[in-house]
Amino acid sequence: MMFHLAILSAVADEHADVFAGWMHKHGRTYSSSEESAYRFGVFKENHAFVTSHNARAKAGQHSFTTALNAFADMTNAEYREQVLGLGKRGDRTRAEGALETFQRNAATTPDSFDWRPLGVVTPVKDQAQCGSCWAFSAVAAMEGAYNNKMKGSVPAVCSQYTCGPNNTACCSFSEQEIVDCTLNGADTCKLGGEMHDGIMEIVKQQKGKISTEAQYPYTSGGGTSKGVCHAKPADAVMTGIKGYANVTYGDEDALKQAAHQHAIISIAIDASQMSFQFYSEGVYDEPKCHSKPDQLDHGVAIVGYGTASGPSPSPPGPQPPGPADCVNNNDETSCGNETGCHWCPVGGGGYFCFSFPCGSQTMVEEPATKAKDAATPYWIVRNSWGKGWGMDGYIKMSRNKNNQCGVASDAVYALI
Repeated sequence: MMFHLAILSAVADEHADVFAGWMHKHGRTYSSSEESAYRFGVFKENHAFVTSHNARAKAGQHSFTTALNAFADMTNAEYREQVLGLGKRGDRTRAEGALETFQRNAATTPDSFDWRPLGVVTPVKDQAQCGSCWAFSAVAAMEGAYNNKMKGSVPAVCSQYTCGPNNTACCSFSEQEIVDCTLNGADTCKLGGEMHDGIMEIVKQQKGKISTEAQYPYTSGGGTSKGVCHAKPADAVMTGIKGYANVTYGDEDALKQAAHQHAIISIAIDASQMSFQFYSEGVYDEPKCHSKPDQLDHGVAIVGYGTASGPSPSPPGPQPPGPADCVNNNDETSCGNETGCHWCPVGGGGYFCFSFPCGSQTMVEEPATKAKDAATPYWIVRNSWGKGWGMDGYIKMSRNKNNQCGVASDAVYALI
């Protein structure tokens, strides 16, 4: 049913138009006036969080910004329950069944590295309302290992897929097969699963073969996984994947070497904070993040690493800001059409709609204060929430910061 505008008119809330615009953008409707009113209340609380965080970011207190994305009408508890789906089985310090453990070695690694331009990483995907992040993370690792080995010489069944800026021929594998078939479908959308289990499903049960995305399309986005395996090995791609390797627990130097030497790394992280839920751009530095193995709740994939500097400080002297809802404008036209809003460049080559003028105040990749002069190391992490989240579906997560968010607590890659 359509959104009940009468609810907003009755309360004459300044957030009403913002909410209506957000609903239109994300195709959101609600079944009753009660549900509309409740979601509007949740939206306002999230709007206050985003506005407050970004104000502190402008003042140089945060190294990243937030935005009202597709999760803006969800409480943090609902977000954690419906979107995050990493299972809790086993010992994350040593995933059972690993053929080897990658340890730090004498090899040198570059200061920055990114697999995406090399035609190895498939476009960002979207798990939608299913807790299947673990399957997307496992598939990313297998795609990375396979595409790196093949270097564009993929079988005809993958001819429709390309990776990277040079449109390199690559294979995009099926997450739905992993969801349906791993442990006989026991890892439902509600229960979640483990990445290494997904890899071992292909190794042991499918004899190294996996279907492409087109052969076995993703159908669990609505939040339901039936647990019925429809894999057809005769038509699938022979990957050559023989197992997986662990990366030494908690060792980010070893993780850096593995990320450079072995393509995409599947990792578990803590993504429970509201700052992650609404992450938009910059290096994600969250002191509240957990790193213990049993506190990790989301599966993602490392595709590279690099360094960046913090945001510049807020403008000197009193400058009255524009409207708080400037942050909701996602393009130059809508930003420019709102009085008091300014479409300004930010770090990484992107733009953001701010409530203050562009210039020295904008969030460019320059040091904010003397404390932020040193370059900030980060991981380039591929999420599975579509391109509308974060930096076109990616997040820069803090690196060499005491294993923040558990980036090195459960890291594996596919052996091929």
